[in-house]
Amino acid sequence: MYRAYLLSLISGLLFVVSWPTYGFPIFLFFSFVPLLLIEDQFSIIKEIKNKAWKIFTLSFIAFFIWNFFTYFWLSKAHPQENPTQAELGQAWFAFGFASVVNTLLMSLAFLYYHKIRQRHGNFYGYLFFICAWFGLEKMHLNWDFAWPWLNLGNGFATYHQWIQWYEYTGSFGGTFWVLCVNILIFLSLHFFLNHQRRRSLVFGLVSFLAIAFPLLISLLIYQNYKEKGAEEYVGLIQPKLNPYTEKYNLPEAEIVGQMISLMEKEDLKPASILITPETSFPGKGSIDYDAIAQNLGVQMFEVFLSQNPQKVILAGVDMTKFHHQKNQPNERSIPLGNDVWANPSNAVLQIENGANEYPVYKKSKLVVGVELFPYSAFLKPLLGNVMLNFGGGVYSLTTQNSPEVFENSKNKAKIAPLVCYESIFGEFVSKFVKEGANLISVSTNDSWWGNSQGHRQLLAYAKLRAIENRRYVVRAANSGVSAIINQRGDIAHQLDYDSAGALAGKVKLNENNTYYSTFGDAIARVVLLFLGILLGYDLLYLIGKRLNHGKSK
Repeated sequence: MYRAYLLSLISGLLFVVSWPTYGFPIFLFFSFVPLLLIEDQFSIIKEIKNKAWKIFTLSFIAFFIWNFFTYFWLSKAHPQENPTQAELGQAWFAFGFASVVNTLLMSLAFLYYHKIRQRHGNFYGYLFFICAWFGLEKMHLNWDFAWPWLNLGNGFATYHQWIQWYEYTGSFGGTFWVLCVNILIFLSLHFFLNHQRRRSLVFGLVSFLAIAFPLLISLLIYQNYKEKGAEEYVGLIQPKLNPYTEKYNLPEAEIVGQMISLMEKEDLKPASILITPETSFPGKGSIDYDAIAQNLGVQMFEVFLSQNPQKVILAGVDMTKFHHQKNQPNERSIPLGNDVWANPSNAVLQIENGANEYPVYKKSKLVVGVELFPYSAFLKPLLGNVMLNFGGGVYSLTTQNSPEVFENSKNKAKIAPLVCYESIFGEFVSKFVKEGANLISVSTNDSWWGNSQGHRQLLAYAKLRAIENRRYVVRAANSGVSAIINQRGDIAHQLDYDSAGALAGKVKLNENNTYYSTFGDAIARVVLLFLGILLGYDLLYLIGKRLNHGKSK
């Protein structure tokens, strides 16, 4: 049994050393192999009791190691100096909850693979393994507990030259690649251990080609890709404000004044688009949705734009829509008393000199527990007090139902104004491009976790969105890392983390849509169709087996 535990440990460590931004993704092609060997051996040896439980436990160990070490940075979401016990508890609760729940889901998927293989044989088992993992990853992109951080296709983010064909498949192409190669390598090793050397050699050769061929195709695409679109200059504003002590406590005039000082830098003079980080102002409080023009920060930016009329500003803001009525306007309205309701949002606001209105986009992919209370109708009565005790909330921010693309009269840019966490949702981002976006902006605040892997991984994942859509991605981040990513996924320019500054650079406004921009996660939808068929087939099998068992009695 100790060998099984050793294999489980090896599997978990292979996942860890393969992950961005410190790992090398070649190990992803071997990460599932130890678990597949465990499952195979346990299936063969009849003397082993409680096989399902042991397979679940061993897979849980491997996946927990992967989850624990890959986003341990979540536990650092607290003030770096003198955090309180409550702040430490909140950070560790968020980290622990994500780690345990995600590990549990992964382990259940692997256990179900074991059951399917037992009942229906190798072919259906391996097919189900691929389909089930796709189902898990797709679920993590869409349900209230969305957490696609460990979706396998993200594992190549640092080595983006390997996956240039994401413009056709999206990151699910990487998931499919990893799963298929792991099965092929496992089969090669399986036949080798069973002294079937010729079969082992064949599957070993196929495994090599399955890695090498997509890699070669990608490198050829990378070398030959020519950037498209008209040129434009963009300026990214990177203030350095501690999110725990300064960002939401300093006076609005001081915060906006600092950003305007950065906008006035000589390097930013050619820039016609200026982008600020997530919730960059007003600091204390929130902008009234129905009184945007009366906000002090907006007025300060308007004065700056009157002196620089060729520029337009995209600003990350806290914004609230107030309602004065007796009944709750919508399910996310928060009661303030005296028949007043509030719908707060994490938004991006476009400010343009001479414009008659202020386009607003409301962040629509929310961080669970911080911006979103998941399945509130069911969980709020059960977990409301627990969430409050750990520093969370029992309300959710207001989102919007469809993508918003910002256009202006100063240049030809049509901008997808993403906010932070949204940049890891591939198909979600592609919908903005489908609506006409020729530039992707990300306003973000990555300083919550200190100088950890968190901001590095989030920056790396943004490169995947650039490749999928062949669009420049520009990131404005409080304390960093602000960056300009080109259409091949290269980071063309960036500012250092934990610094204040401004970054200017050229971007190209590509108007041509990729296959992925047009069709999104088509490969996932096909695989999920097979998953539905396999689940239906298994259900009919179990029903038939039970009916036959009843007749035999």
